[in-house]
Amino acid sequence: MGDERELHVKIEEAEFFRSLAPQRLEQVRLQVRERRYPARKVLFREGEPAEFLWALRAGEVRILRTTSDGRVMALETIAPGEIFGAVAALEGNAYPATAETTVESAVWRLPRVALLGLLRSEPHLTREILTIVAHRLRGAHTRLRSLAYDPADVRLAQALLRSARGAEAHVTRRELAEAAGTTIETAIRVLRRFEQAGLVKGEVHHVHILDPTGLQAVARNEIQDQGSKS
Repeated sequence: MGDERELHVKIEEAEFFRSLAPQRLEQVRLQVRERRYPARKVLFREGEPAEFLWALRAGEVRILRTTSDGRVMALETIAPGEIFGAVAALEGNAYPATAETTVESAVWRLPRVALLGLLRSEPHLTREILTIVAHRLRGAHTRLRSLAYDPADVRLAQALLRSARGAEAHVTRRELAEAAGTTIETAIRVLRRFEQAGLVKGEVHHVHILDPTGLQAVARNEIQDQGSKS
């Protein structure tokens, strides 16, 4: 793993698991399996049976949905220490979205049967899951509102800033388009305008942010860049 997403966490530092008492955590360690995946690997697809609660140990995972018109939209980005697929595993439903790595990643998987047994013996953990999900929903609501009302240049600027580590964003044009809920063609066109304005410098799988203050102004919709609504 070759960039800032190389951060690793211990299982006792991860969401949900950090709520366990030390003795219980040692028992859970025996049921959790760690897996490593290359970049651009689908971990599960929308509609597949939810067989695991997942937690990210290292790397980065995106949660994706396909819209009715065929566009892929990134609902959220999972960082090391965060869980995903929890509610579907809890309810025994199919996964409502697709999870895909963006870089080489390591995950923990807790089988659903082990999760249910743990929740029966530790009822407070259900509240822990709901608290985590509620926090994520607030962020998702903000992004969906932006998708509904903001033009593409604003959404692309927001996606770049979310992806950035310092002054660099290690993302592809496709990933930016999906994060902004637009087409790759629109993303390329907007990024070209950002480059002409001196805000960024694009390279393959990499965008340098040259003017973070200016890009933040675009993200706040303080600069009207006409001609890109899709």
